[in-house]
Amino acid sequence: MARQMRSAEESSSGLSDQKLGQRAAELREQAAENFEDTLFIEYGGLVAEAVFRSCGFRLHDVQVQAIVAGAAGAIVEMQTGEGKTVVTGAIAAMKSLNAPSVHVGTTNTYLAARDLENLTSLFDLAGITYGLLPEESDETSSRRAYRKQIVYGPGYQFGFDYLRDQMHLRANRSSRIGTTTANCIKGHDPLQSLIQSPDHHVALMDEADSVMIDEAMTPLIISLPSKELEDPAPYLMAQKIASEFVDGVDYTLTLPAKKIEISDAANQRAHNAITSTANLELSRPWRIYIVNAIRAERTFEKNVDYVVVDDQVQIVDQNTGRILPDRTWQDGLHQAVEAKENVPIQPGRQSTAQITRQRYLQLYSELAGLTGTAAAVTSEFKAIYNCRVVVIPTNMPSRRQVHRTRFFESFDSKLNAIAKEVVDRHAKSQPILIGTKTIRESRDVFEALQSKGLSPTVLNGVQDQEEAEIVAMAGRVGAITIATNMAGRGTDIKLDQPAIEAGGLHVIGVSPNGSKRIDRQLIGRSARQGQPGSAQFFAAATDAIFVDNQSTLRKQIARRTNRTGEARDFSRGLAALQLSIETRNFKQRQDMILRDRWMDSVRESIEKE
Repeated sequence: MARQMRSAEESSSGLSDQKLGQRAAELREQAAENFEDTLFIEYGGLVAEAVFRSCGFRLHDVQVQAIVAGAAGAIVEMQTGEGKTVVTGAIAAMKSLNAPSVHVGTTNTYLAARDLENLTSLFDLAGITYGLLPEESDETSSRRAYRKQIVYGPGYQFGFDYLRDQMHLRANRSSRIGTTTANCIKGHDPLQSLIQSPDHHVALMDEADSVMIDEAMTPLIISLPSKELEDPAPYLMAQKIASEFVDGVDYTLTLPAKKIEISDAANQRAHNAITSTANLELSRPWRIYIVNAIRAERTFEKNVDYVVVDDQVQIVDQNTGRILPDRTWQDGLHQAVEAKENVPIQPGRQSTAQITRQRYLQLYSELAGLTGTAAAVTSEFKAIYNCRVVVIPTNMPSRRQVHRTRFFESFDSKLNAIAKEVVDRHAKSQPILIGTKTIRESRDVFEALQSKGLSPTVLNGVQDQEEAEIVAMAGRVGAITIATNMAGRGTDIKLDQPAIEAGGLHVIGVSPNGSKRIDRQLIGRSARQGQPGSAQFFAAATDAIFVDNQSTLRKQIARRTNRTGEARDFSRGLAALQLSIETRNFKQRQDMILRDRWMDSVRESIEKE
């Protein structure tokens, strides 16, 4: 089919821009009446020709294959640097042939705006309307964007707009009897006031594995500040009591589930403390205050799980390393962390609407997506979303060298080895990208390199245009860039000629992730488009992956080290541990789907009654 599309592209090369747009419109009209493969192929040729005229280059054969696969509803695995942005736009254009609307979800607002700006000429040539979801929630602008054929926006925004519509419909259903009928007589259709169209046709997700797999554990929740100010005294008292508790005596913390069990004696002491305090207003059971205080103290770490900015606790996304200033933990946990950090305790928030990302995406008639790492979760894409995975080969053979992971006894010995590696490669002017899991790690690496007389650039926290521009410069000769793993993801790192001659971009992973697939996402930033490049991970026995999962590897690594603190190769053990973590996470995501389905059945039974 890709070969046939190439022939159709050649046939359309003689059309004027106006004739090309007219023919595309004719094919869309014909497809609405009777969709056939011949229409698909001819339309694909027009889209490919429009890419050439708008972008100035011909699509590679592998890119045409990716377009065909994505348009057929597959999750397409394309390596980084292979042109996913233009392929995504072309797939969206292809789906406009037989779908009234296509929602293109990116990882953030900046990338949505950037990608759409690069593709507007393509859509204009093909006569396709397009819209962009606004950065700030604006129902009028959002409603206008959703009425276009192709809508770009951050993936989560589509889900939040759906929840806002559900809140509107719920309010409309609870209005006085006869109000809806009266409004219809007056010509006020409640569906017209919805932000989205009530029908969900096609969703096309960029970085599909992150959005559809990794982030599926975090539900989309719309919450509003509580109308009543909460008394900070219970949180402060719970924090003081919990700080005096002894692990293993007063409570037990079970890893990796991080389950907390308070002993009967400690529970009694906590209740005695509250009974002697007058006028203490509780908004939840006292035991939850105590458990949250212990959890905040023992399982949440500053500059890892959260940061404190302007006396406010802000969550750090554990998948991306980005700061999420507009999110809070639920059920008093956020206030417990605020008490721990001795900052003003903010009012709690009340959940008004929520949905899991999996359940929301299943509302679409058709799903497709692109990512650099999908093959490892092929079965999950099939089981949850009924999407097959198609792996597209690179346009040019990869020249990437991935060195074996080096293991160390402690973080300090690992940090020393990383610093030495950076100094040696910097002496050869090779550009280096250092990926860290946490903000704390990035600061530690920065200080270690500074002590060696180097001046690295540090990126962590909020993804925005400035960050993307800095990451794009990480391929210059001699550049040293430290970034949380996902910072600047979606931005092409272009190498200058001296950097290529120096060996290309070298990527260093400061700590392994719970998923080998996420490690591959970082590794994939080097050696793009047939260029040279290399990558290597470093691991220490004290890394979170070993500690949080109570792995026996922790002791094994510590026992088998030389005088510099470096251990022998434990790559097989690390791979087995990552596989077990991925299996556990898959089971948790399956359980979420079962709960979703149970809730659906409950709602249906209530509505029937």
